[in-house]
Amino acid sequence: MNRFRQNLRYWIPVFLWLAVIACESFWLSSKVTGGWLSYWVFDLLHLRISPITFHRLHNLLRKGGHVAGYGVLCVLLFSSWYHTLSISIPPATRLRFRCAGLALGMTLVTAMLDEWHQTFDPSRTGTIRDVGLDVTGGMIFLAIALFVFKLWRTVPAGQLETASA
Repeated sequence: MNRFRQNLRYWIPVFLWLAVIACESFWLSSKVTGGWLSYWVFDLLHLRISPITFHRLHNLLRKGGHVAGYGVLCVLLFSSWYHTLSISIPPATRLRFRCAGLALGMTLVTAMLDEWHQTFDPSRTGTIRDVGLDVTGGMIFLAIALFVFKLWRTVPAGQLETASA
């Protein structure tokens, strides 16, 4: 398998996830998600909560979506950069830091572009606070992934296949 095709399989999930983020940015305004949540809370579950509690729940879910969505993006970007660059550079701690920096940087750029785009839509609000939330989600998810999969360890070149198996 040539290098481009080998790398492409790691980048396809990134492109698909970016498409998900773009679709959410275009079609999932607060009014839309509030309508869906209202249907679930009041019509299906028959919960009796105050409008203030509903607003807080809705805001929590929306902000949680920012953290989760951009957290997943950051981990996908890290994985893609790691596999792309480890073909030419032997895996080492420096490579992981470089890939983490690239992933966080691209997460930041994506968040900024998304919020900038939302300033042109009257039903949306683009805020710098959401950019911060997005990048924070990326950092949290990336830190968890690095420790869960022990990617912070330096694996000797000969043991790379054994460690990933």
